[in-house]
Amino acid sequence: MSYTQWPYIEAQRIADRAARLDKENITAQTGYGPSGLPHIGTFGEVARTSFVLQALQVVAPQLKTHLICFSDDMDGLREVPQNVPNKEMVSKHLGKPLTSVPDPYGEEPSFAHYMNRNLREFLDSFGFKYEFASSTEKYESGAFNEGLTRIMRKYDKIKKMFVAKIAEEKRETWSPFFPICENCGRIYTTVVTDYDPEELTVTYLCQAGVEGKYASCGHTGQVSVLDGDCKVGWKVDWALRWAALGIDYEMHGEDLLDSARLSSKIVREIGGKPPELFKYELFLDETGKKISKKIGNGISIEHWLRYAPVDSLLYFMFLKPQQTKKMGLPILPKIVDGYLELMAGYDGHTHDSPAHFVGRLTKGVHAGAQHGQNIVTYSLIDNLAAALNVTDPEVVREYLVKYQPDVKENLPYYDELIADVLTYYKEYHLAGKEHVEPTHEFDEAVRAFMEALEKLAGEGQVTAEDAQNASFQAAKERDIKMKDWFGALYRILLGQDSGPRIGSFVVLIGVDKAIARLRAHLDGA
Repeated sequence: MSYTQWPYIEAQRIADRAARLDKENITAQTGYGPSGLPHIGTFGEVARTSFVLQALQVVAPQLKTHLICFSDDMDGLREVPQNVPNKEMVSKHLGKPLTSVPDPYGEEPSFAHYMNRNLREFLDSFGFKYEFASSTEKYESGAFNEGLTRIMRKYDKIKKMFVAKIAEEKRETWSPFFPICENCGRIYTTVVTDYDPEELTVTYLCQAGVEGKYASCGHTGQVSVLDGDCKVGWKVDWALRWAALGIDYEMHGEDLLDSARLSSKIVREIGGKPPELFKYELFLDETGKKISKKIGNGISIEHWLRYAPVDSLLYFMFLKPQQTKKMGLPILPKIVDGYLELMAGYDGHTHDSPAHFVGRLTKGVHAGAQHGQNIVTYSLIDNLAAALNVTDPEVVREYLVKYQPDVKENLPYYDELIADVLTYYKEYHLAGKEHVEPTHEFDEAVRAFMEALEKLAGEGQVTAEDAQNASFQAAKERDIKMKDWFGALYRILLGQDSGPRIGSFVVLIGVDKAIARLRAHLDGA
């Protein structure tokens, strides 16, 4: 059977690799830098890789798979994060490996141990299946020794790959190895002055770090490159991991494309094979700017999970990973609505659907609207809260059950969705949203729409389609552009420039209430 969804295409590449290399076990990897707490990028990389491994079970069920979540916790601390306590204490340890920096929270043996614990708890909370790996443990246990030996043997060739790409003043002192100073314990203050490929040692001087950023002690020493006394620079380190851990598949952001190419050359040089790589695009905020942890734009995973179901986040991660996508609080309802609509149209069986992947990863948790039902969107609940001017979930639920009977089929799900929406409404909308006053430019059409609703109500129950057609007809007969017309109705009914489908909204708040708002607007002319 031919599958079209991108995880199947990636899975086939892995299956082809396994056939070429005569492999039965497939290992995928994701990377994590524990200088800060796990973020939405960490989630996305693990989720997307899990989608691919899930597809591989269909494409090549004979292959055994596992996922390594690798923490680069031997990396040096480059700057003090703004969101940790005891910053002054932490600042005294800049330049040291993260596993040598004290935990500012006072709960774990080191800064890295605290962040690694949070990573595991973070991933466990979503039910991801993975093996955690620590860079420090791999270096110190000797797991990387064979690869480090090969790097030393290829020292000059690897250096030649780099020096053409770096500033001329740094070329002479460049080394793939970063010794940890035996005296002060820092890693980014050491400069390799000599190396011995036979003895597998490097001689170094601990001097001022990058732009004098880190304290240095002036110590001169010689250490082995094995057993955790040295770390290699991260592009070499990436290749080292691929070779030592036998990585078959890894994803990376568009910003690491050149690094991935270089690491692929290095891993071949030390006798390994580069994995199948998948480049994904980075996220943008709602204005089109790149999301930055430092700036705090876009939407954090904490906010997303506070305001929307986790399955909607998985859906967002699934969609077209090789295209840039906007994410942010203003467009969160639209994103969640896309997921709800997807699940409402899913038959529960088709494998070649985003819904299949998201549903499997969340162990069957899915949107409240079952196949073939009318759905109640996130935007609709959000706008209902605004229209009713309420934050009481019982009131919102009462309206939903009354005007959308399908909700009763899965009340527990909708109760959670209502709670999420109301949190979003209170913390985002009510935190500074200004009421948009309507104009009277289209009052003739407004009156025609109101009278049409009154006539429909007098004839019996008004459906969402009836109300939608009435609104459309009122504008069409007066040659009003639909975008302008619906914008005007949203301002009259909701006090904002956009909203849900008018017909559905009219039925949800009640035709009588909608008529009353239209009349109040006309009376105020």
